[in-house]
Amino acid sequence: VSISVILIAAGVIIAALGDFSFDVFGYSMALTSVFFQTMYLVLVEKSGAEDGLSSVEIMFYNSFLSLPFLLFLIIATREFPDSLYSLLVKSSSLTFSAIFAASLIMGIALNYTMFLCTIVNSALTTTIVGVLKGVGSTTLGFVLLGGVEVHALNVIGLVINTAGGISYSYAKYLEKKNKALKAIPDVEAYRK
Repeated sequence: VSISVILIAAGVIIAALGDFSFDVFGYSMALTSVFFQTMYLVLVEKSGAEDGLSSVEIMFYNSFLSLPFLLFLIIATREFPDSLYSLLVKSSSLTFSAIFAASLIMGIALNYTMFLCTIVNSALTTTIVGVLKGVGSTTLGFVLLGGVEVHALNVIGLVINTAGGISYSYAKYLEKKNKALKAIPDVEAYRK
């Protein structure tokens, strides 16, 4: 498991070395996001395991507790009047309403499955699954969106990152399989 995590980190660093449009602010925001997401998942894991909360209850508390901070940020950045105006203008469009509703449903499904994954497995497993999702998103972004010059270091980093994610999944599978085998009582031992 440790080697897998090291492979993932090494893949990220190698891929970053191939980023010729390096932006200090962008990377600092990405690292800040990773830090807070890690803390967030650890708290979800702890509250689910220790308090026995379900993923729906955690989602409710998360939304309820995040709302004051979100409202403060919207007001502090002066986005509230513009956002409200844009929402009112665009809400008459059927296309916008359908996309907005689909986005809400997908966001709810994403958060629910993320909380469920964290409660059932661990914060680290959820993070590794997120890394593998990120590799897929990055690869699709390279192919479909363009705008970034693909360098050999990017590809090598993504391959190492993916190998780390797959090896982590395999290591956890073997761990679970070994625990299941140890849990099966030895019938022969009982006969003697």
